[in-house]
Amino acid sequence: MPKTSRYLLFLSALLLSVLACGESGEKISATIPPEQDTAISQQTLPKGERTLELDVNPSQNGDYDQAIEHARQLGAESIRLSVFWDELEPAPGVFNPEPNWLAIANDYYPAQGFRLSLVIAVLDTTEIRLPQDLQGKPLDHPEVIARFQDLLDDIATQIPGLELTSLAIGNEIDGVLGAGPDAWAAYQTFYAAGADHARSLWPGVPVGTKVQFVGLLGPSARFARSLNQSSDVIMTTYYPLQDDFSVREPGVIQSDFQRLVEAYPDREIQITEIGYPSGEANGSSPQNQAEFIRHMFSAWDEHAEQITLLSYSWLSDLSGSSVKELTQYYGLSNRAFGEFLRTLGLRTYPGKGKNKPGYQIFKQEAAARGWE
Repeated sequence: MPKTSRYLLFLSALLLSVLACGESGEKISATIPPEQDTAISQQTLPKGERTLELDVNPSQNGDYDQAIEHARQLGAESIRLSVFWDELEPAPGVFNPEPNWLAIANDYYPAQGFRLSLVIAVLDTTEIRLPQDLQGKPLDHPEVIARFQDLLDDIATQIPGLELTSLAIGNEIDGVLGAGPDAWAAYQTFYAAGADHARSLWPGVPVGTKVQFVGLLGPSARFARSLNQSSDVIMTTYYPLQDDFSVREPGVIQSDFQRLVEAYPDREIQITEIGYPSGEANGSSPQNQAEFIRHMFSAWDEHAEQITLLSYSWLSDLSGSSVKELTQYYGLSNRAFGEFLRTLGLRTYPGKGKNKPGYQIFKQEAAARGWE
């Protein structure tokens, strides 16, 4: 799914938001229903070595510092940031993006005490994000591989102060690669070379590539398994939706996580995106979202030895204009898809934003495990 981070970093000390301010969202009370007031999971597992991460975006007022403070209150230790190859290298061998999100991140996040998970979107769900002069070349072409290694070299010079939680090469790559063995084979060659080079630049930082949950366990599972032989960690994105973007029931995450760890026994797994919309068009509600979050932490406890990171999408709902831009990017005009994107947040969008019921449940469940 799309990353709001490319719109949501801010220039200078505040990193001014580039999300368009606009349409208001649903009216939601921050009050937790009485039956949820004290319903923290009865059995919780201390956080241990696990990492809790958040994709942080501001509400309509554009106050990113306020958003970061919410992330801190929720117990997040790491922030997710996605960058795109074609934006980082607008001309062959020229690395002068405007704005330079990596340099901004390097100045901002260490001072705030956050680590960063970096996603380099070579492939992005439905889009190939190679520089224009490389478009059309196979991913395993020597020039493409060499140019990507040069890109990694430049990225390393931009972020000397960042402590990376992980590095992902490609986002939801199965959406682009489909079920064709040749496409997967070409990407595997490209990815193996890129991952090796990344390890030389960031020793000890786990490197992986993001595959959708259905991609890991569905028709492309055998290709993903072969590809992940070159990965330090298994990375996947998880949104429990039906094909029409209606939600599955909140507790389904328990069995889904069980299937995931059984498919990759003895491998470290990172849930690099996870979320649950609250929109009525998705057959959901703020209360359903809160219940999902409760199940999410419980399911994580059950598989804490394998699932080492969980990255929630996202802090605040989106504006209507941002949803319009993203639905155009992904070529989907379905209203339910738009509402899925818009209502993923733990907080509402208008004004300063208001906490949804899921915000407090998230905070309670995180604190019960030692994230606070």
